[in-house]
Amino acid sequence: MIGWMQHNKKYLVVTLWISAFAFIGAGFVGWGSYSYGSKATSIAKVGDVEIKLSELQQTYSNLYGYYSQMFGGQFDEEQARNMGLQETAFNMLKREALLLNVAKDFGLIVLDKEIAEHILNTKDFQQDGNFSREQYEFVLKNSGMTPKEYEGRISKVILITKLQKLLKIDVTPLEKEIFNSLTKLEDKLEYKVLSFYDVEVSVTDDEVISAWELTKEKYKTDEKYKISYIETPLIEKDINDSEIEEYYNTHALDYNGLFEDVKEEIREDILKDATKNSALKEYLAFKKGEYSDEVFSDEIGSINLLLSLEEMEKLKGSEVGSYLKPVFSGNRFVSIKLEEIVSPQLEKFEDVKDIVEAELEFQKKEDKLMEIAKSDYKTFQGTESGFIKISDIDKIDGLSPEDANTFLGDVFTQPVNNGFVKVNSNVVLYRVLEQRVGENKIDIETSTILNIKEQLLDENLIKKLEFYYPVETYFKG
Repeated sequence: MIGWMQHNKKYLVVTLWISAFAFIGAGFVGWGSYSYGSKATSIAKVGDVEIKLSELQQTYSNLYGYYSQMFGGQFDEEQARNMGLQETAFNMLKREALLLNVAKDFGLIVLDKEIAEHILNTKDFQQDGNFSREQYEFVLKNSGMTPKEYEGRISKVILITKLQKLLKIDVTPLEKEIFNSLTKLEDKLEYKVLSFYDVEVSVTDDEVISAWELTKEKYKTDEKYKISYIETPLIEKDINDSEIEEYYNTHALDYNGLFEDVKEEIREDILKDATKNSALKEYLAFKKGEYSDEVFSDEIGSINLLLSLEEMEKLKGSEVGSYLKPVFSGNRFVSIKLEEIVSPQLEKFEDVKDIVEAELEFQKKEDKLMEIAKSDYKTFQGTESGFIKISDIDKIDGLSPEDANTFLGDVFTQPVNNGFVKVNSNVVLYRVLEQRVGENKIDIETSTILNIKEQLLDENLIKKLEFYYPVETYFKG
């Protein structure tokens, strides 16, 4: 395998997964339940490299934040599930683990000095242009990571970067000429956009039941946790401005913003500090069975209003009957006892019938659309375009610019003059009527060509590596 890679190293590239720095300033995002095997902290093993649960959470969180920003905050867990975001996060980590195996087989290592240099030169950890240990620990704490975890991430990034440099590829003059020549080509097309909305299908109750019988393992309740807990409210006391200012001067690095803007936050933190001892005493009484005030009961899932995701991970890792020390939640401290873990159960058919029916209808529409495309693409009558280039994504009626980009990219790179292209929820039939070489070409940037080349080669590399490094998973998504 090493010989194969060295022989092909000029075509080899590493596409790094979301940078270890991407987490800075971003909190964790909730995500769905998984069923785990016997490995408590590892969710998979690829070759000799283990993938940790915390890594999957962080990668998912980074992806979620990326898409949330892309959609202007209009992104939720349901959309994430529909996009298969959990699977994407795992595949990114699996890809990284495969590359780490290669790097280790090549004998590449990371020195402590290299990790230190990365950290010292990271601007997020600096104050007044110099590294600040306090700022470093503050940023990591706010991001839900320990220095050890972060430095482990950095070590992986450095190792993969070394592999990337070792197997560096370039764009040859011939490749650049081929890509740039492609931009001079112009096609006159006849095309027809078939949409899911134009297809009518029927779904019977018997078909829905049959589909559910085949796929019911997909429809399970989330793992739940029955708990009992006590509450310790914040003490009531007057806090003057001088106390607030004194507290701020001592803990200034904990706050983002000007003093006047964070005064209320500081006031709450002073009350928290003043209440901690009381909360700890009540926790000990609760644990000993000596607590005399009200004890609450609840059943919570992975995402709830009582505990943060970080605290939920502690609860998930606890044994039934154990206690969690006081944590601040909703303007009070809560101390929790784990009473029972309720395993995921199959959803009742009645509860998921509408979902199964919608998925079955979608599948039948997709199948019917493909049947129409296969039978009509040679004889269809559609819209005729003028001469267009591969970049003319605004000249295809009925498609968004993104979908038109996919469609034209396929048409201009396929060796056939008649066919169909599936683009999201559409299928586009096309026929090339005429071709010509235009006068003007667009000079594609070398970096763009390199990215395309890297993506194609990386996909083939990963397929090759999966043969050499077995992937063992301990979870079901």
